[in-house]
Amino acid sequence: MGFDLLTLGSQGVLTAQRQLNTTGHNISNVNTDGYSRQSVEQRANDSAYWSANQWGHGVHAAAVRRNYDKFAVNEYNITTSALAHAQTRNGQLTLLDDMMSHSAKKIPENMNEFYGAVKGLADSPSDMGARKVVLEKSRLVAAGLNDINNVLQNQEADTTVEIDATLQRMNDIGAEIVDIHKAILKSQAVDNDLLDRHQKLINELSEFTQVSVNQRDDGLYNVIIGSGHTLVSGLHSSELQTVPGTPDYQKRRLALVEGKTLKPIDNDDIRGKLGAMFEYRDNTLAQARDELGRLAAGFAMSINELQSQGFDLSGQVGENIYVDFNSEDFARDRVVKASDSTAELKVYIDDLAQLKIGDYQLKFDGSQYTLVDPEKNMVAVTPSGSPPSIEYDGLRIQVDVGLAAGERVILRPVRQGAGQIAVTMEDPAKIAAQSYVSSKSVITGQGSLKVLQQGAQQEFQVAISPDASQFAVLDMKGNILLAPQAYPPASPVTVNGTTFELTEGAAAEDIFAVSLLPADGENGNLIRMQQLQTQKLMDGGRSSLIDVYEGLNTDLGVQKASFARLEDVSRVEHDAAAGRVAEISGVNLDEEAANMMKFQQAYMASSRIMTAANETFETLLNATR
Repeated sequence: MGFDLLTLGSQGVLTAQRQLNTTGHNISNVNTDGYSRQSVEQRANDSAYWSANQWGHGVHAAAVRRNYDKFAVNEYNITTSALAHAQTRNGQLTLLDDMMSHSAKKIPENMNEFYGAVKGLADSPSDMGARKVVLEKSRLVAAGLNDINNVLQNQEADTTVEIDATLQRMNDIGAEIVDIHKAILKSQAVDNDLLDRHQKLINELSEFTQVSVNQRDDGLYNVIIGSGHTLVSGLHSSELQTVPGTPDYQKRRLALVEGKTLKPIDNDDIRGKLGAMFEYRDNTLAQARDELGRLAAGFAMSINELQSQGFDLSGQVGENIYVDFNSEDFARDRVVKASDSTAELKVYIDDLAQLKIGDYQLKFDGSQYTLVDPEKNMVAVTPSGSPPSIEYDGLRIQVDVGLAAGERVILRPVRQGAGQIAVTMEDPAKIAAQSYVSSKSVITGQGSLKVLQQGAQQEFQVAISPDASQFAVLDMKGNILLAPQAYPPASPVTVNGTTFELTEGAAAEDIFAVSLLPADGENGNLIRMQQLQTQKLMDGGRSSLIDVYEGLNTDLGVQKASFARLEDVSRVEHDAAAGRVAEISGVNLDEEAANMMKFQQAYMASSRIMTAANETFETLLNATR
């Protein structure tokens, strides 16, 4: 009996000791990141039958278990990914919004200063000093757009570097997880601390991307990122890297190296911090550069257009102040194609009012061209004319050499615009102050007249009928040169060798007085340049040039506010999920202190059992002497 009592006491002591050890381990790791509280599962020993009864044989420590809940941890990982995504996007947009509010605000200021200089020149069209001021303000507009474009390009480059660094860390995490898997296989029992290290790596990985973890039959795990891409499978880890885009090789995209195969990953499949970086590079920065490029193209092309409709101080037709945005080089640069492509295309901007931002995709399946616009509308198109061209959204896509079957190219009409704008005029005397449309005009509507070719008819006037349904061409004395025709004309109009284009929108009884004869002191073209400040040239006649800039600022502000709110919501959800994990896996010092006292008392009580067994045994020995 004494021996049985001694066994019961010793087993109780050992069990209490293991409970104390585990409690001490918990207390020691209270500040260890990723540690899950452990607890000892103790069980009663199997009983024994003796004398018609089942007699208990004490207790033993069956296992040491982690306090872990798969569903709570999975929710925590999901909210971690969502919070990291929202935080990163909010930070990016805050940076860009600050940049647009400070550095880029010079753009509308420079444009307004240009219009102010034009107004000053209009008061003295022959003043060379005022002409120099206009030319200098023109350079400031171009320089401001160039500077902000360079900043945005640097942001793209920095984001690409950050993406590469993030991928390197994700690959390192994958390798570390494999090392833990190897250690798990070598372990003779479940190693709770190893599993904590494993979970800590998963938690870190979930900041970069959305993660799901599945346990395998062999006790190891598969780690899946995004929408189904396996980063780790047991003892094998794949490698994430960026590869050249198709057809835009500079726009690197994400891929997963699995053995000897390369699996491209859609950037939209990745959430978390990594997904936010791709969104910033591919969407936000692209939108900002496109809008500024559209602004640059609209400003330069409208100024150059007016220059071509007037005379300079020498009586010559005005030349471009800015670079020609429809030059062959610029038109060719708007096409992004694969390095081995033999296609030759050019993209010309014909109508600023219809000009949009974003990427267009032109595909050829061997028999039919398909154009996909920025809104993802898919349209079957056929090049026509000579040279063959496609007209869409104010663009003229000239196809000199067609695409190969199955080939795809990207068209970016304005992406480079803010970097391309530059002043080409050196002589301020070449600013065209006098307009073909003279001050004798009476224009109240939105119609405009453009001279396409000069001929024998140097002076004339175009009169709109009282109901605005017809127009007629008269000489300056009122004699009819061209009988009334339907308004607006379907094609350019020619009178005595002079060809002009008359657009719709003219009001009843408007008169366009045209003089192709140079005259001192005329400032009609300068007045028209001033009107560009408020003229609705863009977005189908709804926006001025400065409205385009303000619209970009507003849109970025709305995005920033949206992600700021999303970050707040994501943080609440993340904190709630973290709280649920802490309730299950976190170490509570008060609870552990109570456990320490409880197990200490159990240890002492079991020790007392051993003492009683020893005393009883000695008494029995003494009694037999």
